[in-house]
Amino acid sequence: MINIINSGLFSSFQDLGRFGKKSLGVSQSGSLDKYSFMISNILCGNKINEGAIEIIGGGFLCEFLNSVSISVSGPIGYYLINNKCVPINSSIKVNKNDVLTIPSNENGNVFYFSIAGGFDIEEIIGSYSYHQPSNITDKLKISSGQNYLMKKPNSEFQKMISPSFYLKYLKPVNDISIIFDKKIEEKNKKIVNKLLSNEFTISDQLSRQGIKLNCKEKLVHRIGNEISSGVSLGTVQLPPNGEPIILLNDSQTTGGYTKLGRIPDFEISRIVQSKTFSKIKFKKTDIYQSSEVMKSMDSEFNSIKFSDYFLFIHKIKDSFVSVQISENGSIIAISNEQLININKE
Repeated sequence: MINIINSGLFSSFQDLGRFGKKSLGVSQSGSLDKYSFMISNILCGNKINEGAIEIIGGGFLCEFLNSVSISVSGPIGYYLINNKCVPINSSIKVNKNDVLTIPSNENGNVFYFSIAGGFDIEEIIGSYSYHQPSNITDKLKISSGQNYLMKKPNSEFQKMISPSFYLKYLKPVNDISIIFDKKIEEKNKKIVNKLLSNEFTISDQLSRQGIKLNCKEKLVHRIGNEISSGVSLGTVQLPPNGEPIILLNDSQTTGGYTKLGRIPDFEISRIVQSKTFSKIKFKKTDIYQSSEVMKSMDSEFNSIKFSDYFLFIHKIKDSFVSVQISENGSIIAISNEQLININKE
């Protein structure tokens, strides 16, 4: 069992999502950064789609009432076990009464916390994913003071991965690809050019439903709203105020705002890991280029090496120095909350 001391800014159970439910008005939900989610489960020896806790923004704190192996995945940095630093994207064995802290992180925004054996929670509409717009899945939202049971606690896993996959594919970047809607590209070239030449700021009005973008030069247009039609993860809408919205996992299933195009799947993790008030620009891509990047990304993900490691924690004056040494000789160290990676691969 675990006790949630502080649920942080926003935390919920998630898996890869629920599909085929749009006719019921239920969007796919699921983990915002699906790759970090899957990494968290693999590090614990779980099924790839086992329910995990998604933490947005950090500030999460819980106590363990059983011994178990756990993992925290997401942006490069560290989490804390009893105030001692452990590199993110690794699993570790914890004991009864140990305390986990996941602080905020300058390198990203979304974290996943898994336990070996899985949490003892029930599926709702075929998924462990909390769906923000409805109250059907409220049991899957995490709140301070709640307790959660474990299915079959397992404390045999202590694994790590290199930061290279996150750095290459998941770390936020300034340029975000977009696949334009053909009608918009052919009939509204001014809007397309404005979108590509503008710099946008990720506003603080963000949720699991979508990210609103602010810009100095608004994309003012005379395009009327469309007849309400289907939207999905990554759809870029343009409301009458001229500031685009990128729809995320819990967005509505239909919408009437002008659809400019969509963010390809390989960019979703990068955009959700981007910090509030960071700057982005759009760059044009197409379905073919996008599918080629996705093939490379999936291929590299499937070849990630999960290594056993030894953890050494030393106290020097008032600071802890944590060092992970993997079986292949890779070293990840944290000193004064700074992460250093020495990779021999």
